[in-house]
Amino acid sequence: MTQTIDFRFELLFLLCVLLSLLCLIATVVLMLRGRRSAAGRILKVLGIGWVVYLSIVFLVAAFTPQRIVPMNQDLCFDEMCFAAVNLQTARQVGPGSQPVQANGIFYIVTVRASSSARGRAQSEQGLRALLWSPSHEYQISSRGQQAWDKAHPENVGLTARLQPGQSILSDQVFDVESRAPDLGLELSHGFTPGYFVIGECPLFYKPTILRLARETP
Repeated sequence: MTQTIDFRFELLFLLCVLLSLLCLIATVVLMLRGRRSAAGRILKVLGIGWVVYLSIVFLVAAFTPQRIVPMNQDLCFDEMCFAAVNLQTARQVGPGSQPVQANGIFYIVTVRASSSARGRAQSEQGLRALLWSPSHEYQISSRGQQAWDKAHPENVGLTARLQPGQSILSDQVFDVESRAPDLGLELSHGFTPGYFVIGECPLFYKPTILRLARETP
């Protein structure tokens, strides 16, 4: 089973933006013709419309339950799909001659990235991985990732460009407190216009995560 992002609300957001631009153009034209009252009415309606729309965005976000995607199940962004397929832990990573010690414990999450595109190569630009828990988000460990990549030069990033039908494995390294609870993998594009899309605003609800099954180091 595949979890997908619903793009219907993205189209609604784009439609709202387009209508807003048309309203602003109409307002400028009316102002230039001296019809200030008509221009003011358009701006008032536009403002009320955005207040209503954003209220819906935030209310939906506040009442949306967290989505949890099981291991080996894809989370898809259009034609690019990602799944957490393996988790291992280690106290140190890197070449045997130059190991890097974790401050807590290294979590090495293997993510499968695949493309269902037809006819062209593509990548999911701007995508980054985080480890999420109810109380904290863990960024990639730069020193751990560098040491891991040095020992595994075949490792590639999540934003690798894939040919149609191609899939790759990408190892993501995090330095985590030994007793961090309820960890899951979050795939984020950072701040995007999606913050203003119904059902995608992450301000008031827990993000979609890929479930992880921890192994004993």
